[in-house]
Amino acid sequence: MTQHSPHLGIGARIGTGFVVVLALMVALSAIGLRYVAEANQHLKDITQNNNVKIELATEMHSALRERAIAMHTLPSISDPFDKDAEIQRANAQATRYAKARARLESMPLNQEEHEILARIFNMTHEAGSEVQAIMEMSTFNDNPTEVFEFIRDVAMPRQRLIAEQVDILLTLQRKQTAQAVQTAEQSYAHVRDLMLGLGTAALLIGIMIAGFVSQRVARQAGQLETQAMYDLLTGLPNRSLLHDRLNHAIELSKRKPTSFGLILMDLDRFKEINDTLGHDVGDEVLREVGRRLKATIRAEDTVARLGGDEYVLLIDDLEPQGATLIANKILASLDRPFFWQNQSIDLGASLGCSFYPSQCGDASGLLRCADIAMYVAKRSGQGYALYSPDQEVTSRDDLSLKSELREAIQKDQLCLHYQPQIDHRTQRIVGLEALVRWQHPQRGFLAPDTFIPQAEEAGLIGPLTLWVLKSALARQASLQQQGLLLNMAVNLSARNLHDLELPASVLRLLRESGVDPKYLTLEITESAVMSNPSDGLAILSELDRMGVKLAIDDFGTGYSSLAYLKRLPVDELKIDKSLVTDMEVNENDAVIVRSTIDLAHNLGLKVTAEGVETQDVWDTLSILGCDQSQGYFMGSPMSEEKLDAWLGELVPPSRSKRALHVM
Repeated sequence: MTQHSPHLGIGARIGTGFVVVLALMVALSAIGLRYVAEANQHLKDITQNNNVKIELATEMHSALRERAIAMHTLPSISDPFDKDAEIQRANAQATRYAKARARLESMPLNQEEHEILARIFNMTHEAGSEVQAIMEMSTFNDNPTEVFEFIRDVAMPRQRLIAEQVDILLTLQRKQTAQAVQTAEQSYAHVRDLMLGLGTAALLIGIMIAGFVSQRVARQAGQLETQAMYDLLTGLPNRSLLHDRLNHAIELSKRKPTSFGLILMDLDRFKEINDTLGHDVGDEVLREVGRRLKATIRAEDTVARLGGDEYVLLIDDLEPQGATLIANKILASLDRPFFWQNQSIDLGASLGCSFYPSQCGDASGLLRCADIAMYVAKRSGQGYALYSPDQEVTSRDDLSLKSELREAIQKDQLCLHYQPQIDHRTQRIVGLEALVRWQHPQRGFLAPDTFIPQAEEAGLIGPLTLWVLKSALARQASLQQQGLLLNMAVNLSARNLHDLELPASVLRLLRESGVDPKYLTLEITESAVMSNPSDGLAILSELDRMGVKLAIDDFGTGYSSLAYLKRLPVDELKIDKSLVTDMEVNENDAVIVRSTIDLAHNLGLKVTAEGVETQDVWDTLSILGCDQSQGYFMGSPMSEEKLDAWLGELVPPSRSKRALHVM
């Protein structure tokens, strides 16, 4: 009973809430009725406005009648003083008529009213001369019969026509007034009935809902409590339920001599799916991954989703010896392509395994160790890794390296090496590729592969890229002052294509160095562009508008489509060294290289081959039409001092073959 009391309390609160809502609805109905009453009052105001119009039209009609009587009377009056008084009375009625008409014309009128008043105005204007003639004849003409006949035959028909138009106006005003009153009353009655009906229905429905909710609230609260332990997207146990089951498994292992394993899994390339295909597709992939994982393990084992693209598998009776088998089984289940609307989606994963009680003694320790192992698997690319204590040392070393790298960038402790690029037609140096190196005070010379991933993870790739650009452009400007107009190539990371400020930063560095943008080439990989297509395309387009050259690096190893490549504003393709190095002994590599060169030239792009290490490869690339190459055969990456010495040893163009060997 105690367990249900909170649920009953929730039901009572909801019932109270419904009562409040119903009270508000009743108040709303009252406000609505008041509003309708105000609208009705507005209509009555309009009606009163019409009444003023009726009064003015009646005034006009009365004035016309009085003036007609005066005109009929004039011929029969002989006394000059009486005749003058009658004329004054007629003029007064004319003034009365004119004022009423003027007031009426100044009021809001509809189209029909405008037309009637316009006719009255024109007819009054036309009758003015006749009225004036009557006044003069009555004053100066001694023949009353002639005056009377003029009034009867000429003036009075005119006056009757005007009076008829006034009568029409009066009839129209009365009709409009009656319609307005009728409309207001009908509208009020309709809305009143509607509001009363809606209010009654809402009251009844609200009472029914309150009863229904009160009955169901306890059960729903129980369902919510259950849902709190499961992931809403996949239906798998969530982090909370996983911790409960982990702690339960630990307590069980303490009572029985058993062990279990924990596998932490992170999907590879999942962000690319969200970015390119949308979150709806990403959600469906996450659900399908959950289904495949559940099909891979036993019913007594647990698959949980921690959030994002991270999953955890709790495997009973798992020893390190059997972890390899289950890890390979999981990876195999994910190797099968995912399909979305007939489109194949390839997805990989990295797994880290930890074990209780041999490695970790609590739930948080198991997750931490599995996370370290997963990071090792992701770095090595082997798919999975089993936790070992020495991995923690490596993890701490990586953390330390990130901190030291930040200081190295800030204090200018990095250096650049330069690899020459040789033109196949002239066999002369045409450019340099800048490659960053780190002479670490304790760890010695570090290649980019050692610290670039740490820079990306630590958010340092932006400052590092700008440092490389600034240093390379400074070196390029120095060479140009010596008369060597060489192109400079600098690599960009996938993370750089998320930085919308990159074009502005490049432009600033170009201006500071004085190097023309057309002598700078920025290299990006296919996968870097595809990782963020929308922002990547916008950034590359802006760099292209600035005049900077763009190259696709490691071409042939990525997964971008040719249709997308056609949209990129690139100037150059760089064939990956993995295809170039073995092209003399691997026919497939040779076909890919030849096809890539033809494709690039058909698209109007220049081709640079990487990894040229022998004379035969150089000659074959020349025959295939490759534009330029770089590799150990011509020259390895060298420091600034060695580059200066190497450039100083170049022989004249007439001995370019020897110059090539020297390079």
